[in-house]
Amino acid sequence: MGRGFTLIETIMVIVIASILGIALFMRWGPSDAARLEAAARKISGDIRYAQKLSISTYEMAGVLFDANGYSVYAIVNSAALANSPGGPCSKDASGKFVVDFREDRCSDFSGVTITPPLANPLAFDTIGRPINNATGAALSTQTVGVNYKGAKNISIEAVTGRVSY
Repeated sequence: MGRGFTLIETIMVIVIASILGIALFMRWGPSDAARLEAAARKISGDIRYAQKLSISTYEMAGVLFDANGYSVYAIVNSAALANSPGGPCSKDASGKFVVDFREDRCSDFSGVTITPPLANPLAFDTIGRPINNATGAALSTQTVGVNYKGAKNISIEAVTGRVSY
């Protein structure tokens, strides 16, 4: 009679290995670099959204930052929050575009902090250039810092409004 493994023994080994694999994945989750990259991608996308909103509505739209999140305004000087385009982290209870990395709805970005740009709120004119929301004067290149066990900078270029990180 052969000395192989029975089907039950093989299934038990697969189950135990699966449980260990799931436990390890849940323990480590996404890497720190991936979380930082995802946060930079989200913030730069939302800055572009505000920029496109100002172009499409012919109003001065913008983003107001704090250390833990930001709000997107359809009209910066009237404090009219933009409606959220979707996504749980981009929508508060009233459906407005408010992102707070401390809230459960933004758990993928838990622990991420932001260093606001010098011009805060970061406003855009009707052709998408960064401007001073009080005077309408053109701004120099602005930088938004994204921090999570490392740092990335998002750059909003003067004149063109190009957003990159």
